[in-house]
Amino acid sequence: MWPLTRDRVLILTTALMTVVAATMTVLYINKSPQPMTPVASTTGPPKASPGASARATAAPGTVKADYAVRSKWKDGFNAEVTVTNLGSRPLMGWIVQLELPKDVDVTSTWGARTEQTPGRLVLRSQAYNTYLEAGGAIRMGFEAKGPAQAPTSCSVNGTAC
Repeated sequence: MWPLTRDRVLILTTALMTVVAATMTVLYINKSPQPMTPVASTTGPPKASPGASARATAAPGTVKADYAVRSKWKDGFNAEVTVTNLGSRPLMGWIVQLELPKDVDVTSTWGARTEQTPGRLVLRSQAYNTYLEAGGAIRMGFEAKGPAQAPTSCSVNGTAC
């Protein structure tokens, strides 16, 4: 057996805490009283058809997304998207699709997994924010180069923003 040094104790403690945190996350996500319905997944880049998205646990039309420019400067801006569950049931997963003006180039995002093609930004829930309680909201955002214009279209789980 090897001796327990301070570094080894630190490594073992970190590994144990990681396992505990992952277990707690899974338990929290799976605490929903309704049966969970997985979000339909797509492969490859998003399709060009407007309004294409996956449905989640909450009924259609019970989720909304709000878009707001939070700051802007000469060559760019920061924008925030807030997804709100208006339904009486939890939402398991969400997908926001933004059609952006052609001269807007997204340089970074936070709070969502992203897919980007010219003129389109798709924001998807991540493991830590896929469960959205009834009445709950989650925020994500991005930084972009170009003029701070509103998206030409926006949808969340197939519902216009």
